[in-house]
Amino acid sequence: MNSKNGLVGILVANQRQRKYALSQFLSHNAAGMKLISFTPSSIDWKQRTVIGLHRVKGKWAVGRFPLPQVVYNRCYGTEPKQIERLDAAIGGGKCFNKINQLNKLDIYNVLNRWLTDYLPETVLYDPENALNLLERYKVVYFKPFYGNMGRKVYRAEINSAGEILIGHHYFSPKTIAKNLDSFHEKVGQLLGSTSSIVQRGIPIQQTNGQVFDIRSLVQKNEKGLWSVTNLVSRIAYKGSYNTSIFVKVCQSEEVLKQLYPAAKVKEIMTSIYDISLRSAEIIDMSTDYHLGEFSVDVALDNDSHPWIIELNGKPQKELYKEIANRSVVYQRPIQYARYLYGKQPL
Repeated sequence: MNSKNGLVGILVANQRQRKYALSQFLSHNAAGMKLISFTPSSIDWKQRTVIGLHRVKGKWAVGRFPLPQVVYNRCYGTEPKQIERLDAAIGGGKCFNKINQLNKLDIYNVLNRWLTDYLPETVLYDPENALNLLERYKVVYFKPFYGNMGRKVYRAEINSAGEILIGHHYFSPKTIAKNLDSFHEKVGQLLGSTSSIVQRGIPIQQTNGQVFDIRSLVQKNEKGLWSVTNLVSRIAYKGSYNTSIFVKVCQSEEVLKQLYPAAKVKEIMTSIYDISLRSAEIIDMSTDYHLGEFSVDVALDNDSHPWIIELNGKPQKELYKEIANRSVVYQRPIQYARYLYGKQPL
């Protein structure tokens, strides 16, 4: 059932996700690969086969296939040993986004050697580190190593009266600590045993009184080279700092044009392109994640300086539903898969 252009498997967490994941890419398969979606539990290691969903003669069907020649990992946070085993089984270097659940502290430490000017200071959470950053910057964020969608992200701000206001999703406080002992106790209760970071708070530029970010989607192309596919902005609800819960998604250029003259918009976008591509080079050089795509979330401060807030190893494709010229978002991973298919195994 293999096509002459090779079999690409999209790895997802469970059977419910197979159709949705596969449907996103089928209509953008300009590379002409045979696409299937499958789950870790469907792999038969002895027979070297998988049970996968595919599209045949306009209908959905389930079939047994040989191990795909290239695997695109869309299974968030899968046990790395299993992905390594799959990569080795198909020839080595043919499974991309092997590690897609990125450790925020590790990523900061990797990038900080070269991109210090664009990274808000970030340290391992403990009471002493939290107090140190809070005293210096007046605002800090607490984030779990592996969190996403703003879950368990808290903002703490110390006011002129010495009170510490702790918010969740919103600037308005969820709780107020009257002293340092109370602050440490409340944060400890909120974070629990989750390994977390403390990050310097940036005074984020807003549009119409709403926080926005700039998400740079970085993908490898048909030549195996990094390129920035687009910049989109998520606009948060009024009063919220969490852009993962957004009112609107649009091209970043639309937002920037409301705030800056054309020359400044071009300067900001060029800077973000450069930072994103440099991040990609550093990740490739310093890790064995084998990413074929990731996103860089950037915030501007009140001086229009860009700050890398975090990287995401499994970019949400749903963000691009209403974005013009979005086809390339889905084409790139399959183009890169075609490139890997044409390479000799490691």
